[in-house]
Amino acid sequence: MTSILQACQTEIDGVRYYKTPQGLIYPSITTVLSKTSDMTGLDQWRERIGNDLADQIMKEAQIHGTMTHKLCEDYLKNKESVGDFLDIPKSHFEKLKPYLHKMNNIRGIELPLYSDELKIAGTCDCIAEYNGDLSIIDFKTSRSRLVEHYDKVQKYFMQATAYSLMWKERTGIEIDQIVIIGSDETGDTAEFIKIPFDFKDKLIEIIEKFHNLS
Repeated sequence: MTSILQACQTEIDGVRYYKTPQGLIYPSITTVLSKTSDMTGLDQWRERIGNDLADQIMKEAQIHGTMTHKLCEDYLKNKESVGDFLDIPKSHFEKLKPYLHKMNNIRGIELPLYSDELKIAGTCDCIAEYNGDLSIIDFKTSRSRLVEHYDKVQKYFMQATAYSLMWKERTGIEIDQIVIIGSDETGDTAEFIKIPFDFKDKLIEIIEKFHNLS
């Protein structure tokens, strides 16, 4: 595992931020992306099914995602997962396991990163070689199929690209590719492999938009 200066997660008014070792406060990249996204579709979905059911679905999705991440993290660390895990996260993990076998030479797992240049931070699921190429790797779970043209999948590419830039700033080491590995509740899996450079300009535009709104 690589040892680098890390940011510590904190919360301000219910929003996730990070405190750098120098005491600077930066927003998480997930916050940046959500605050600059068009929420029309989500609002319409809430209106269609009602706020109570929407809140329940989102809470369950968060629990399933957290449990799946924990199972993947423990597996990569050769640790036995302790605790009661729901059937859906266990199913997600079993479907993701073959992709975990493509990884080696792990540099970091659940690694908090930050960028003084971009004034953002975040926690990357994994940095490792994936099929031999140094990669930012993020695990995603979903109720529905993960298709590349979905807005949320494009957001995943932006998020992973942000981690690649934070990593480069902290270590001086270039990231070859970003890898999104997803499992959904229909039984499908998805593997997206992209070049971070292709998303850099759009990402910087989004980050600048967020800072201008602040």
